[in-house]
Amino acid sequence: MKYSEEACSAIKAVISSKVDISKEKFDIENYRETRAEYYKKLIENCLGKIKENVKGDYHEKLLQLYKANKLSEMLPVLEDIKKIEKEEKKEKLRFAIPRVPHEIKDEINADLAELQKCFENSCLRSSVILCGRVLETALHRKYFEISGRDILETSPGIGLGNLVARLKELNYNFEPGLSEQIHLINQVRVYSVHKKQNAFNPSKEQAHAIILYTIDAVKKMF
Repeated sequence: MKYSEEACSAIKAVISSKVDISKEKFDIENYRETRAEYYKKLIENCLGKIKENVKGDYHEKLLQLYKANKLSEMLPVLEDIKKIEKEEKKEKLRFAIPRVPHEIKDEINADLAELQKCFENSCLRSSVILCGRVLETALHRKYFEISGRDILETSPGIGLGNLVARLKELNYNFEPGLSEQIHLINQVRVYSVHKKQNAFNPSKEQAHAIILYTIDAVKKMF
């Protein structure tokens, strides 16, 4: 994104200051021409970087417009390049979909797909909130498997902490550290959902860790 932005800024500066960058040689003692030479070198350097790093015929289009001194027509092309670079810069989230009972498979997969989109578009609080939803779905199913009862019918608003406590009452043997892992995910989710005196915004690294913990917890339960 750096080179397309630099080129846009340089071209806008040339247009607004009305300097002539079409010359082959500049008078270095003339401030206006020295400025024009600087912008010319900057734009040409950016065009070279775009040629090296951006696929397609964008560089050829830009070069033709540049040679024709049609600077204003270069701006829309550079905006298209900025969009492409922004997409490529998104951090991709990759994880293995955990194996879960078929009764909750569609719901879990839908939440994980939405979670992935949120993370890749830097909607980090939404990512963490969806982690809590995934865990709730998994724990509800585990409770049903053990007790034969749907806890949502008797306790529709039950939280993750209480779900874990109910499962322990039924002698469900959580793997070492798993209940603490669920508690940690729930704490981060609570801070992300509920209004606090100081707004909580998880970092990319925090959100990523919570997602991995969530996937791991679901895998261990099933």
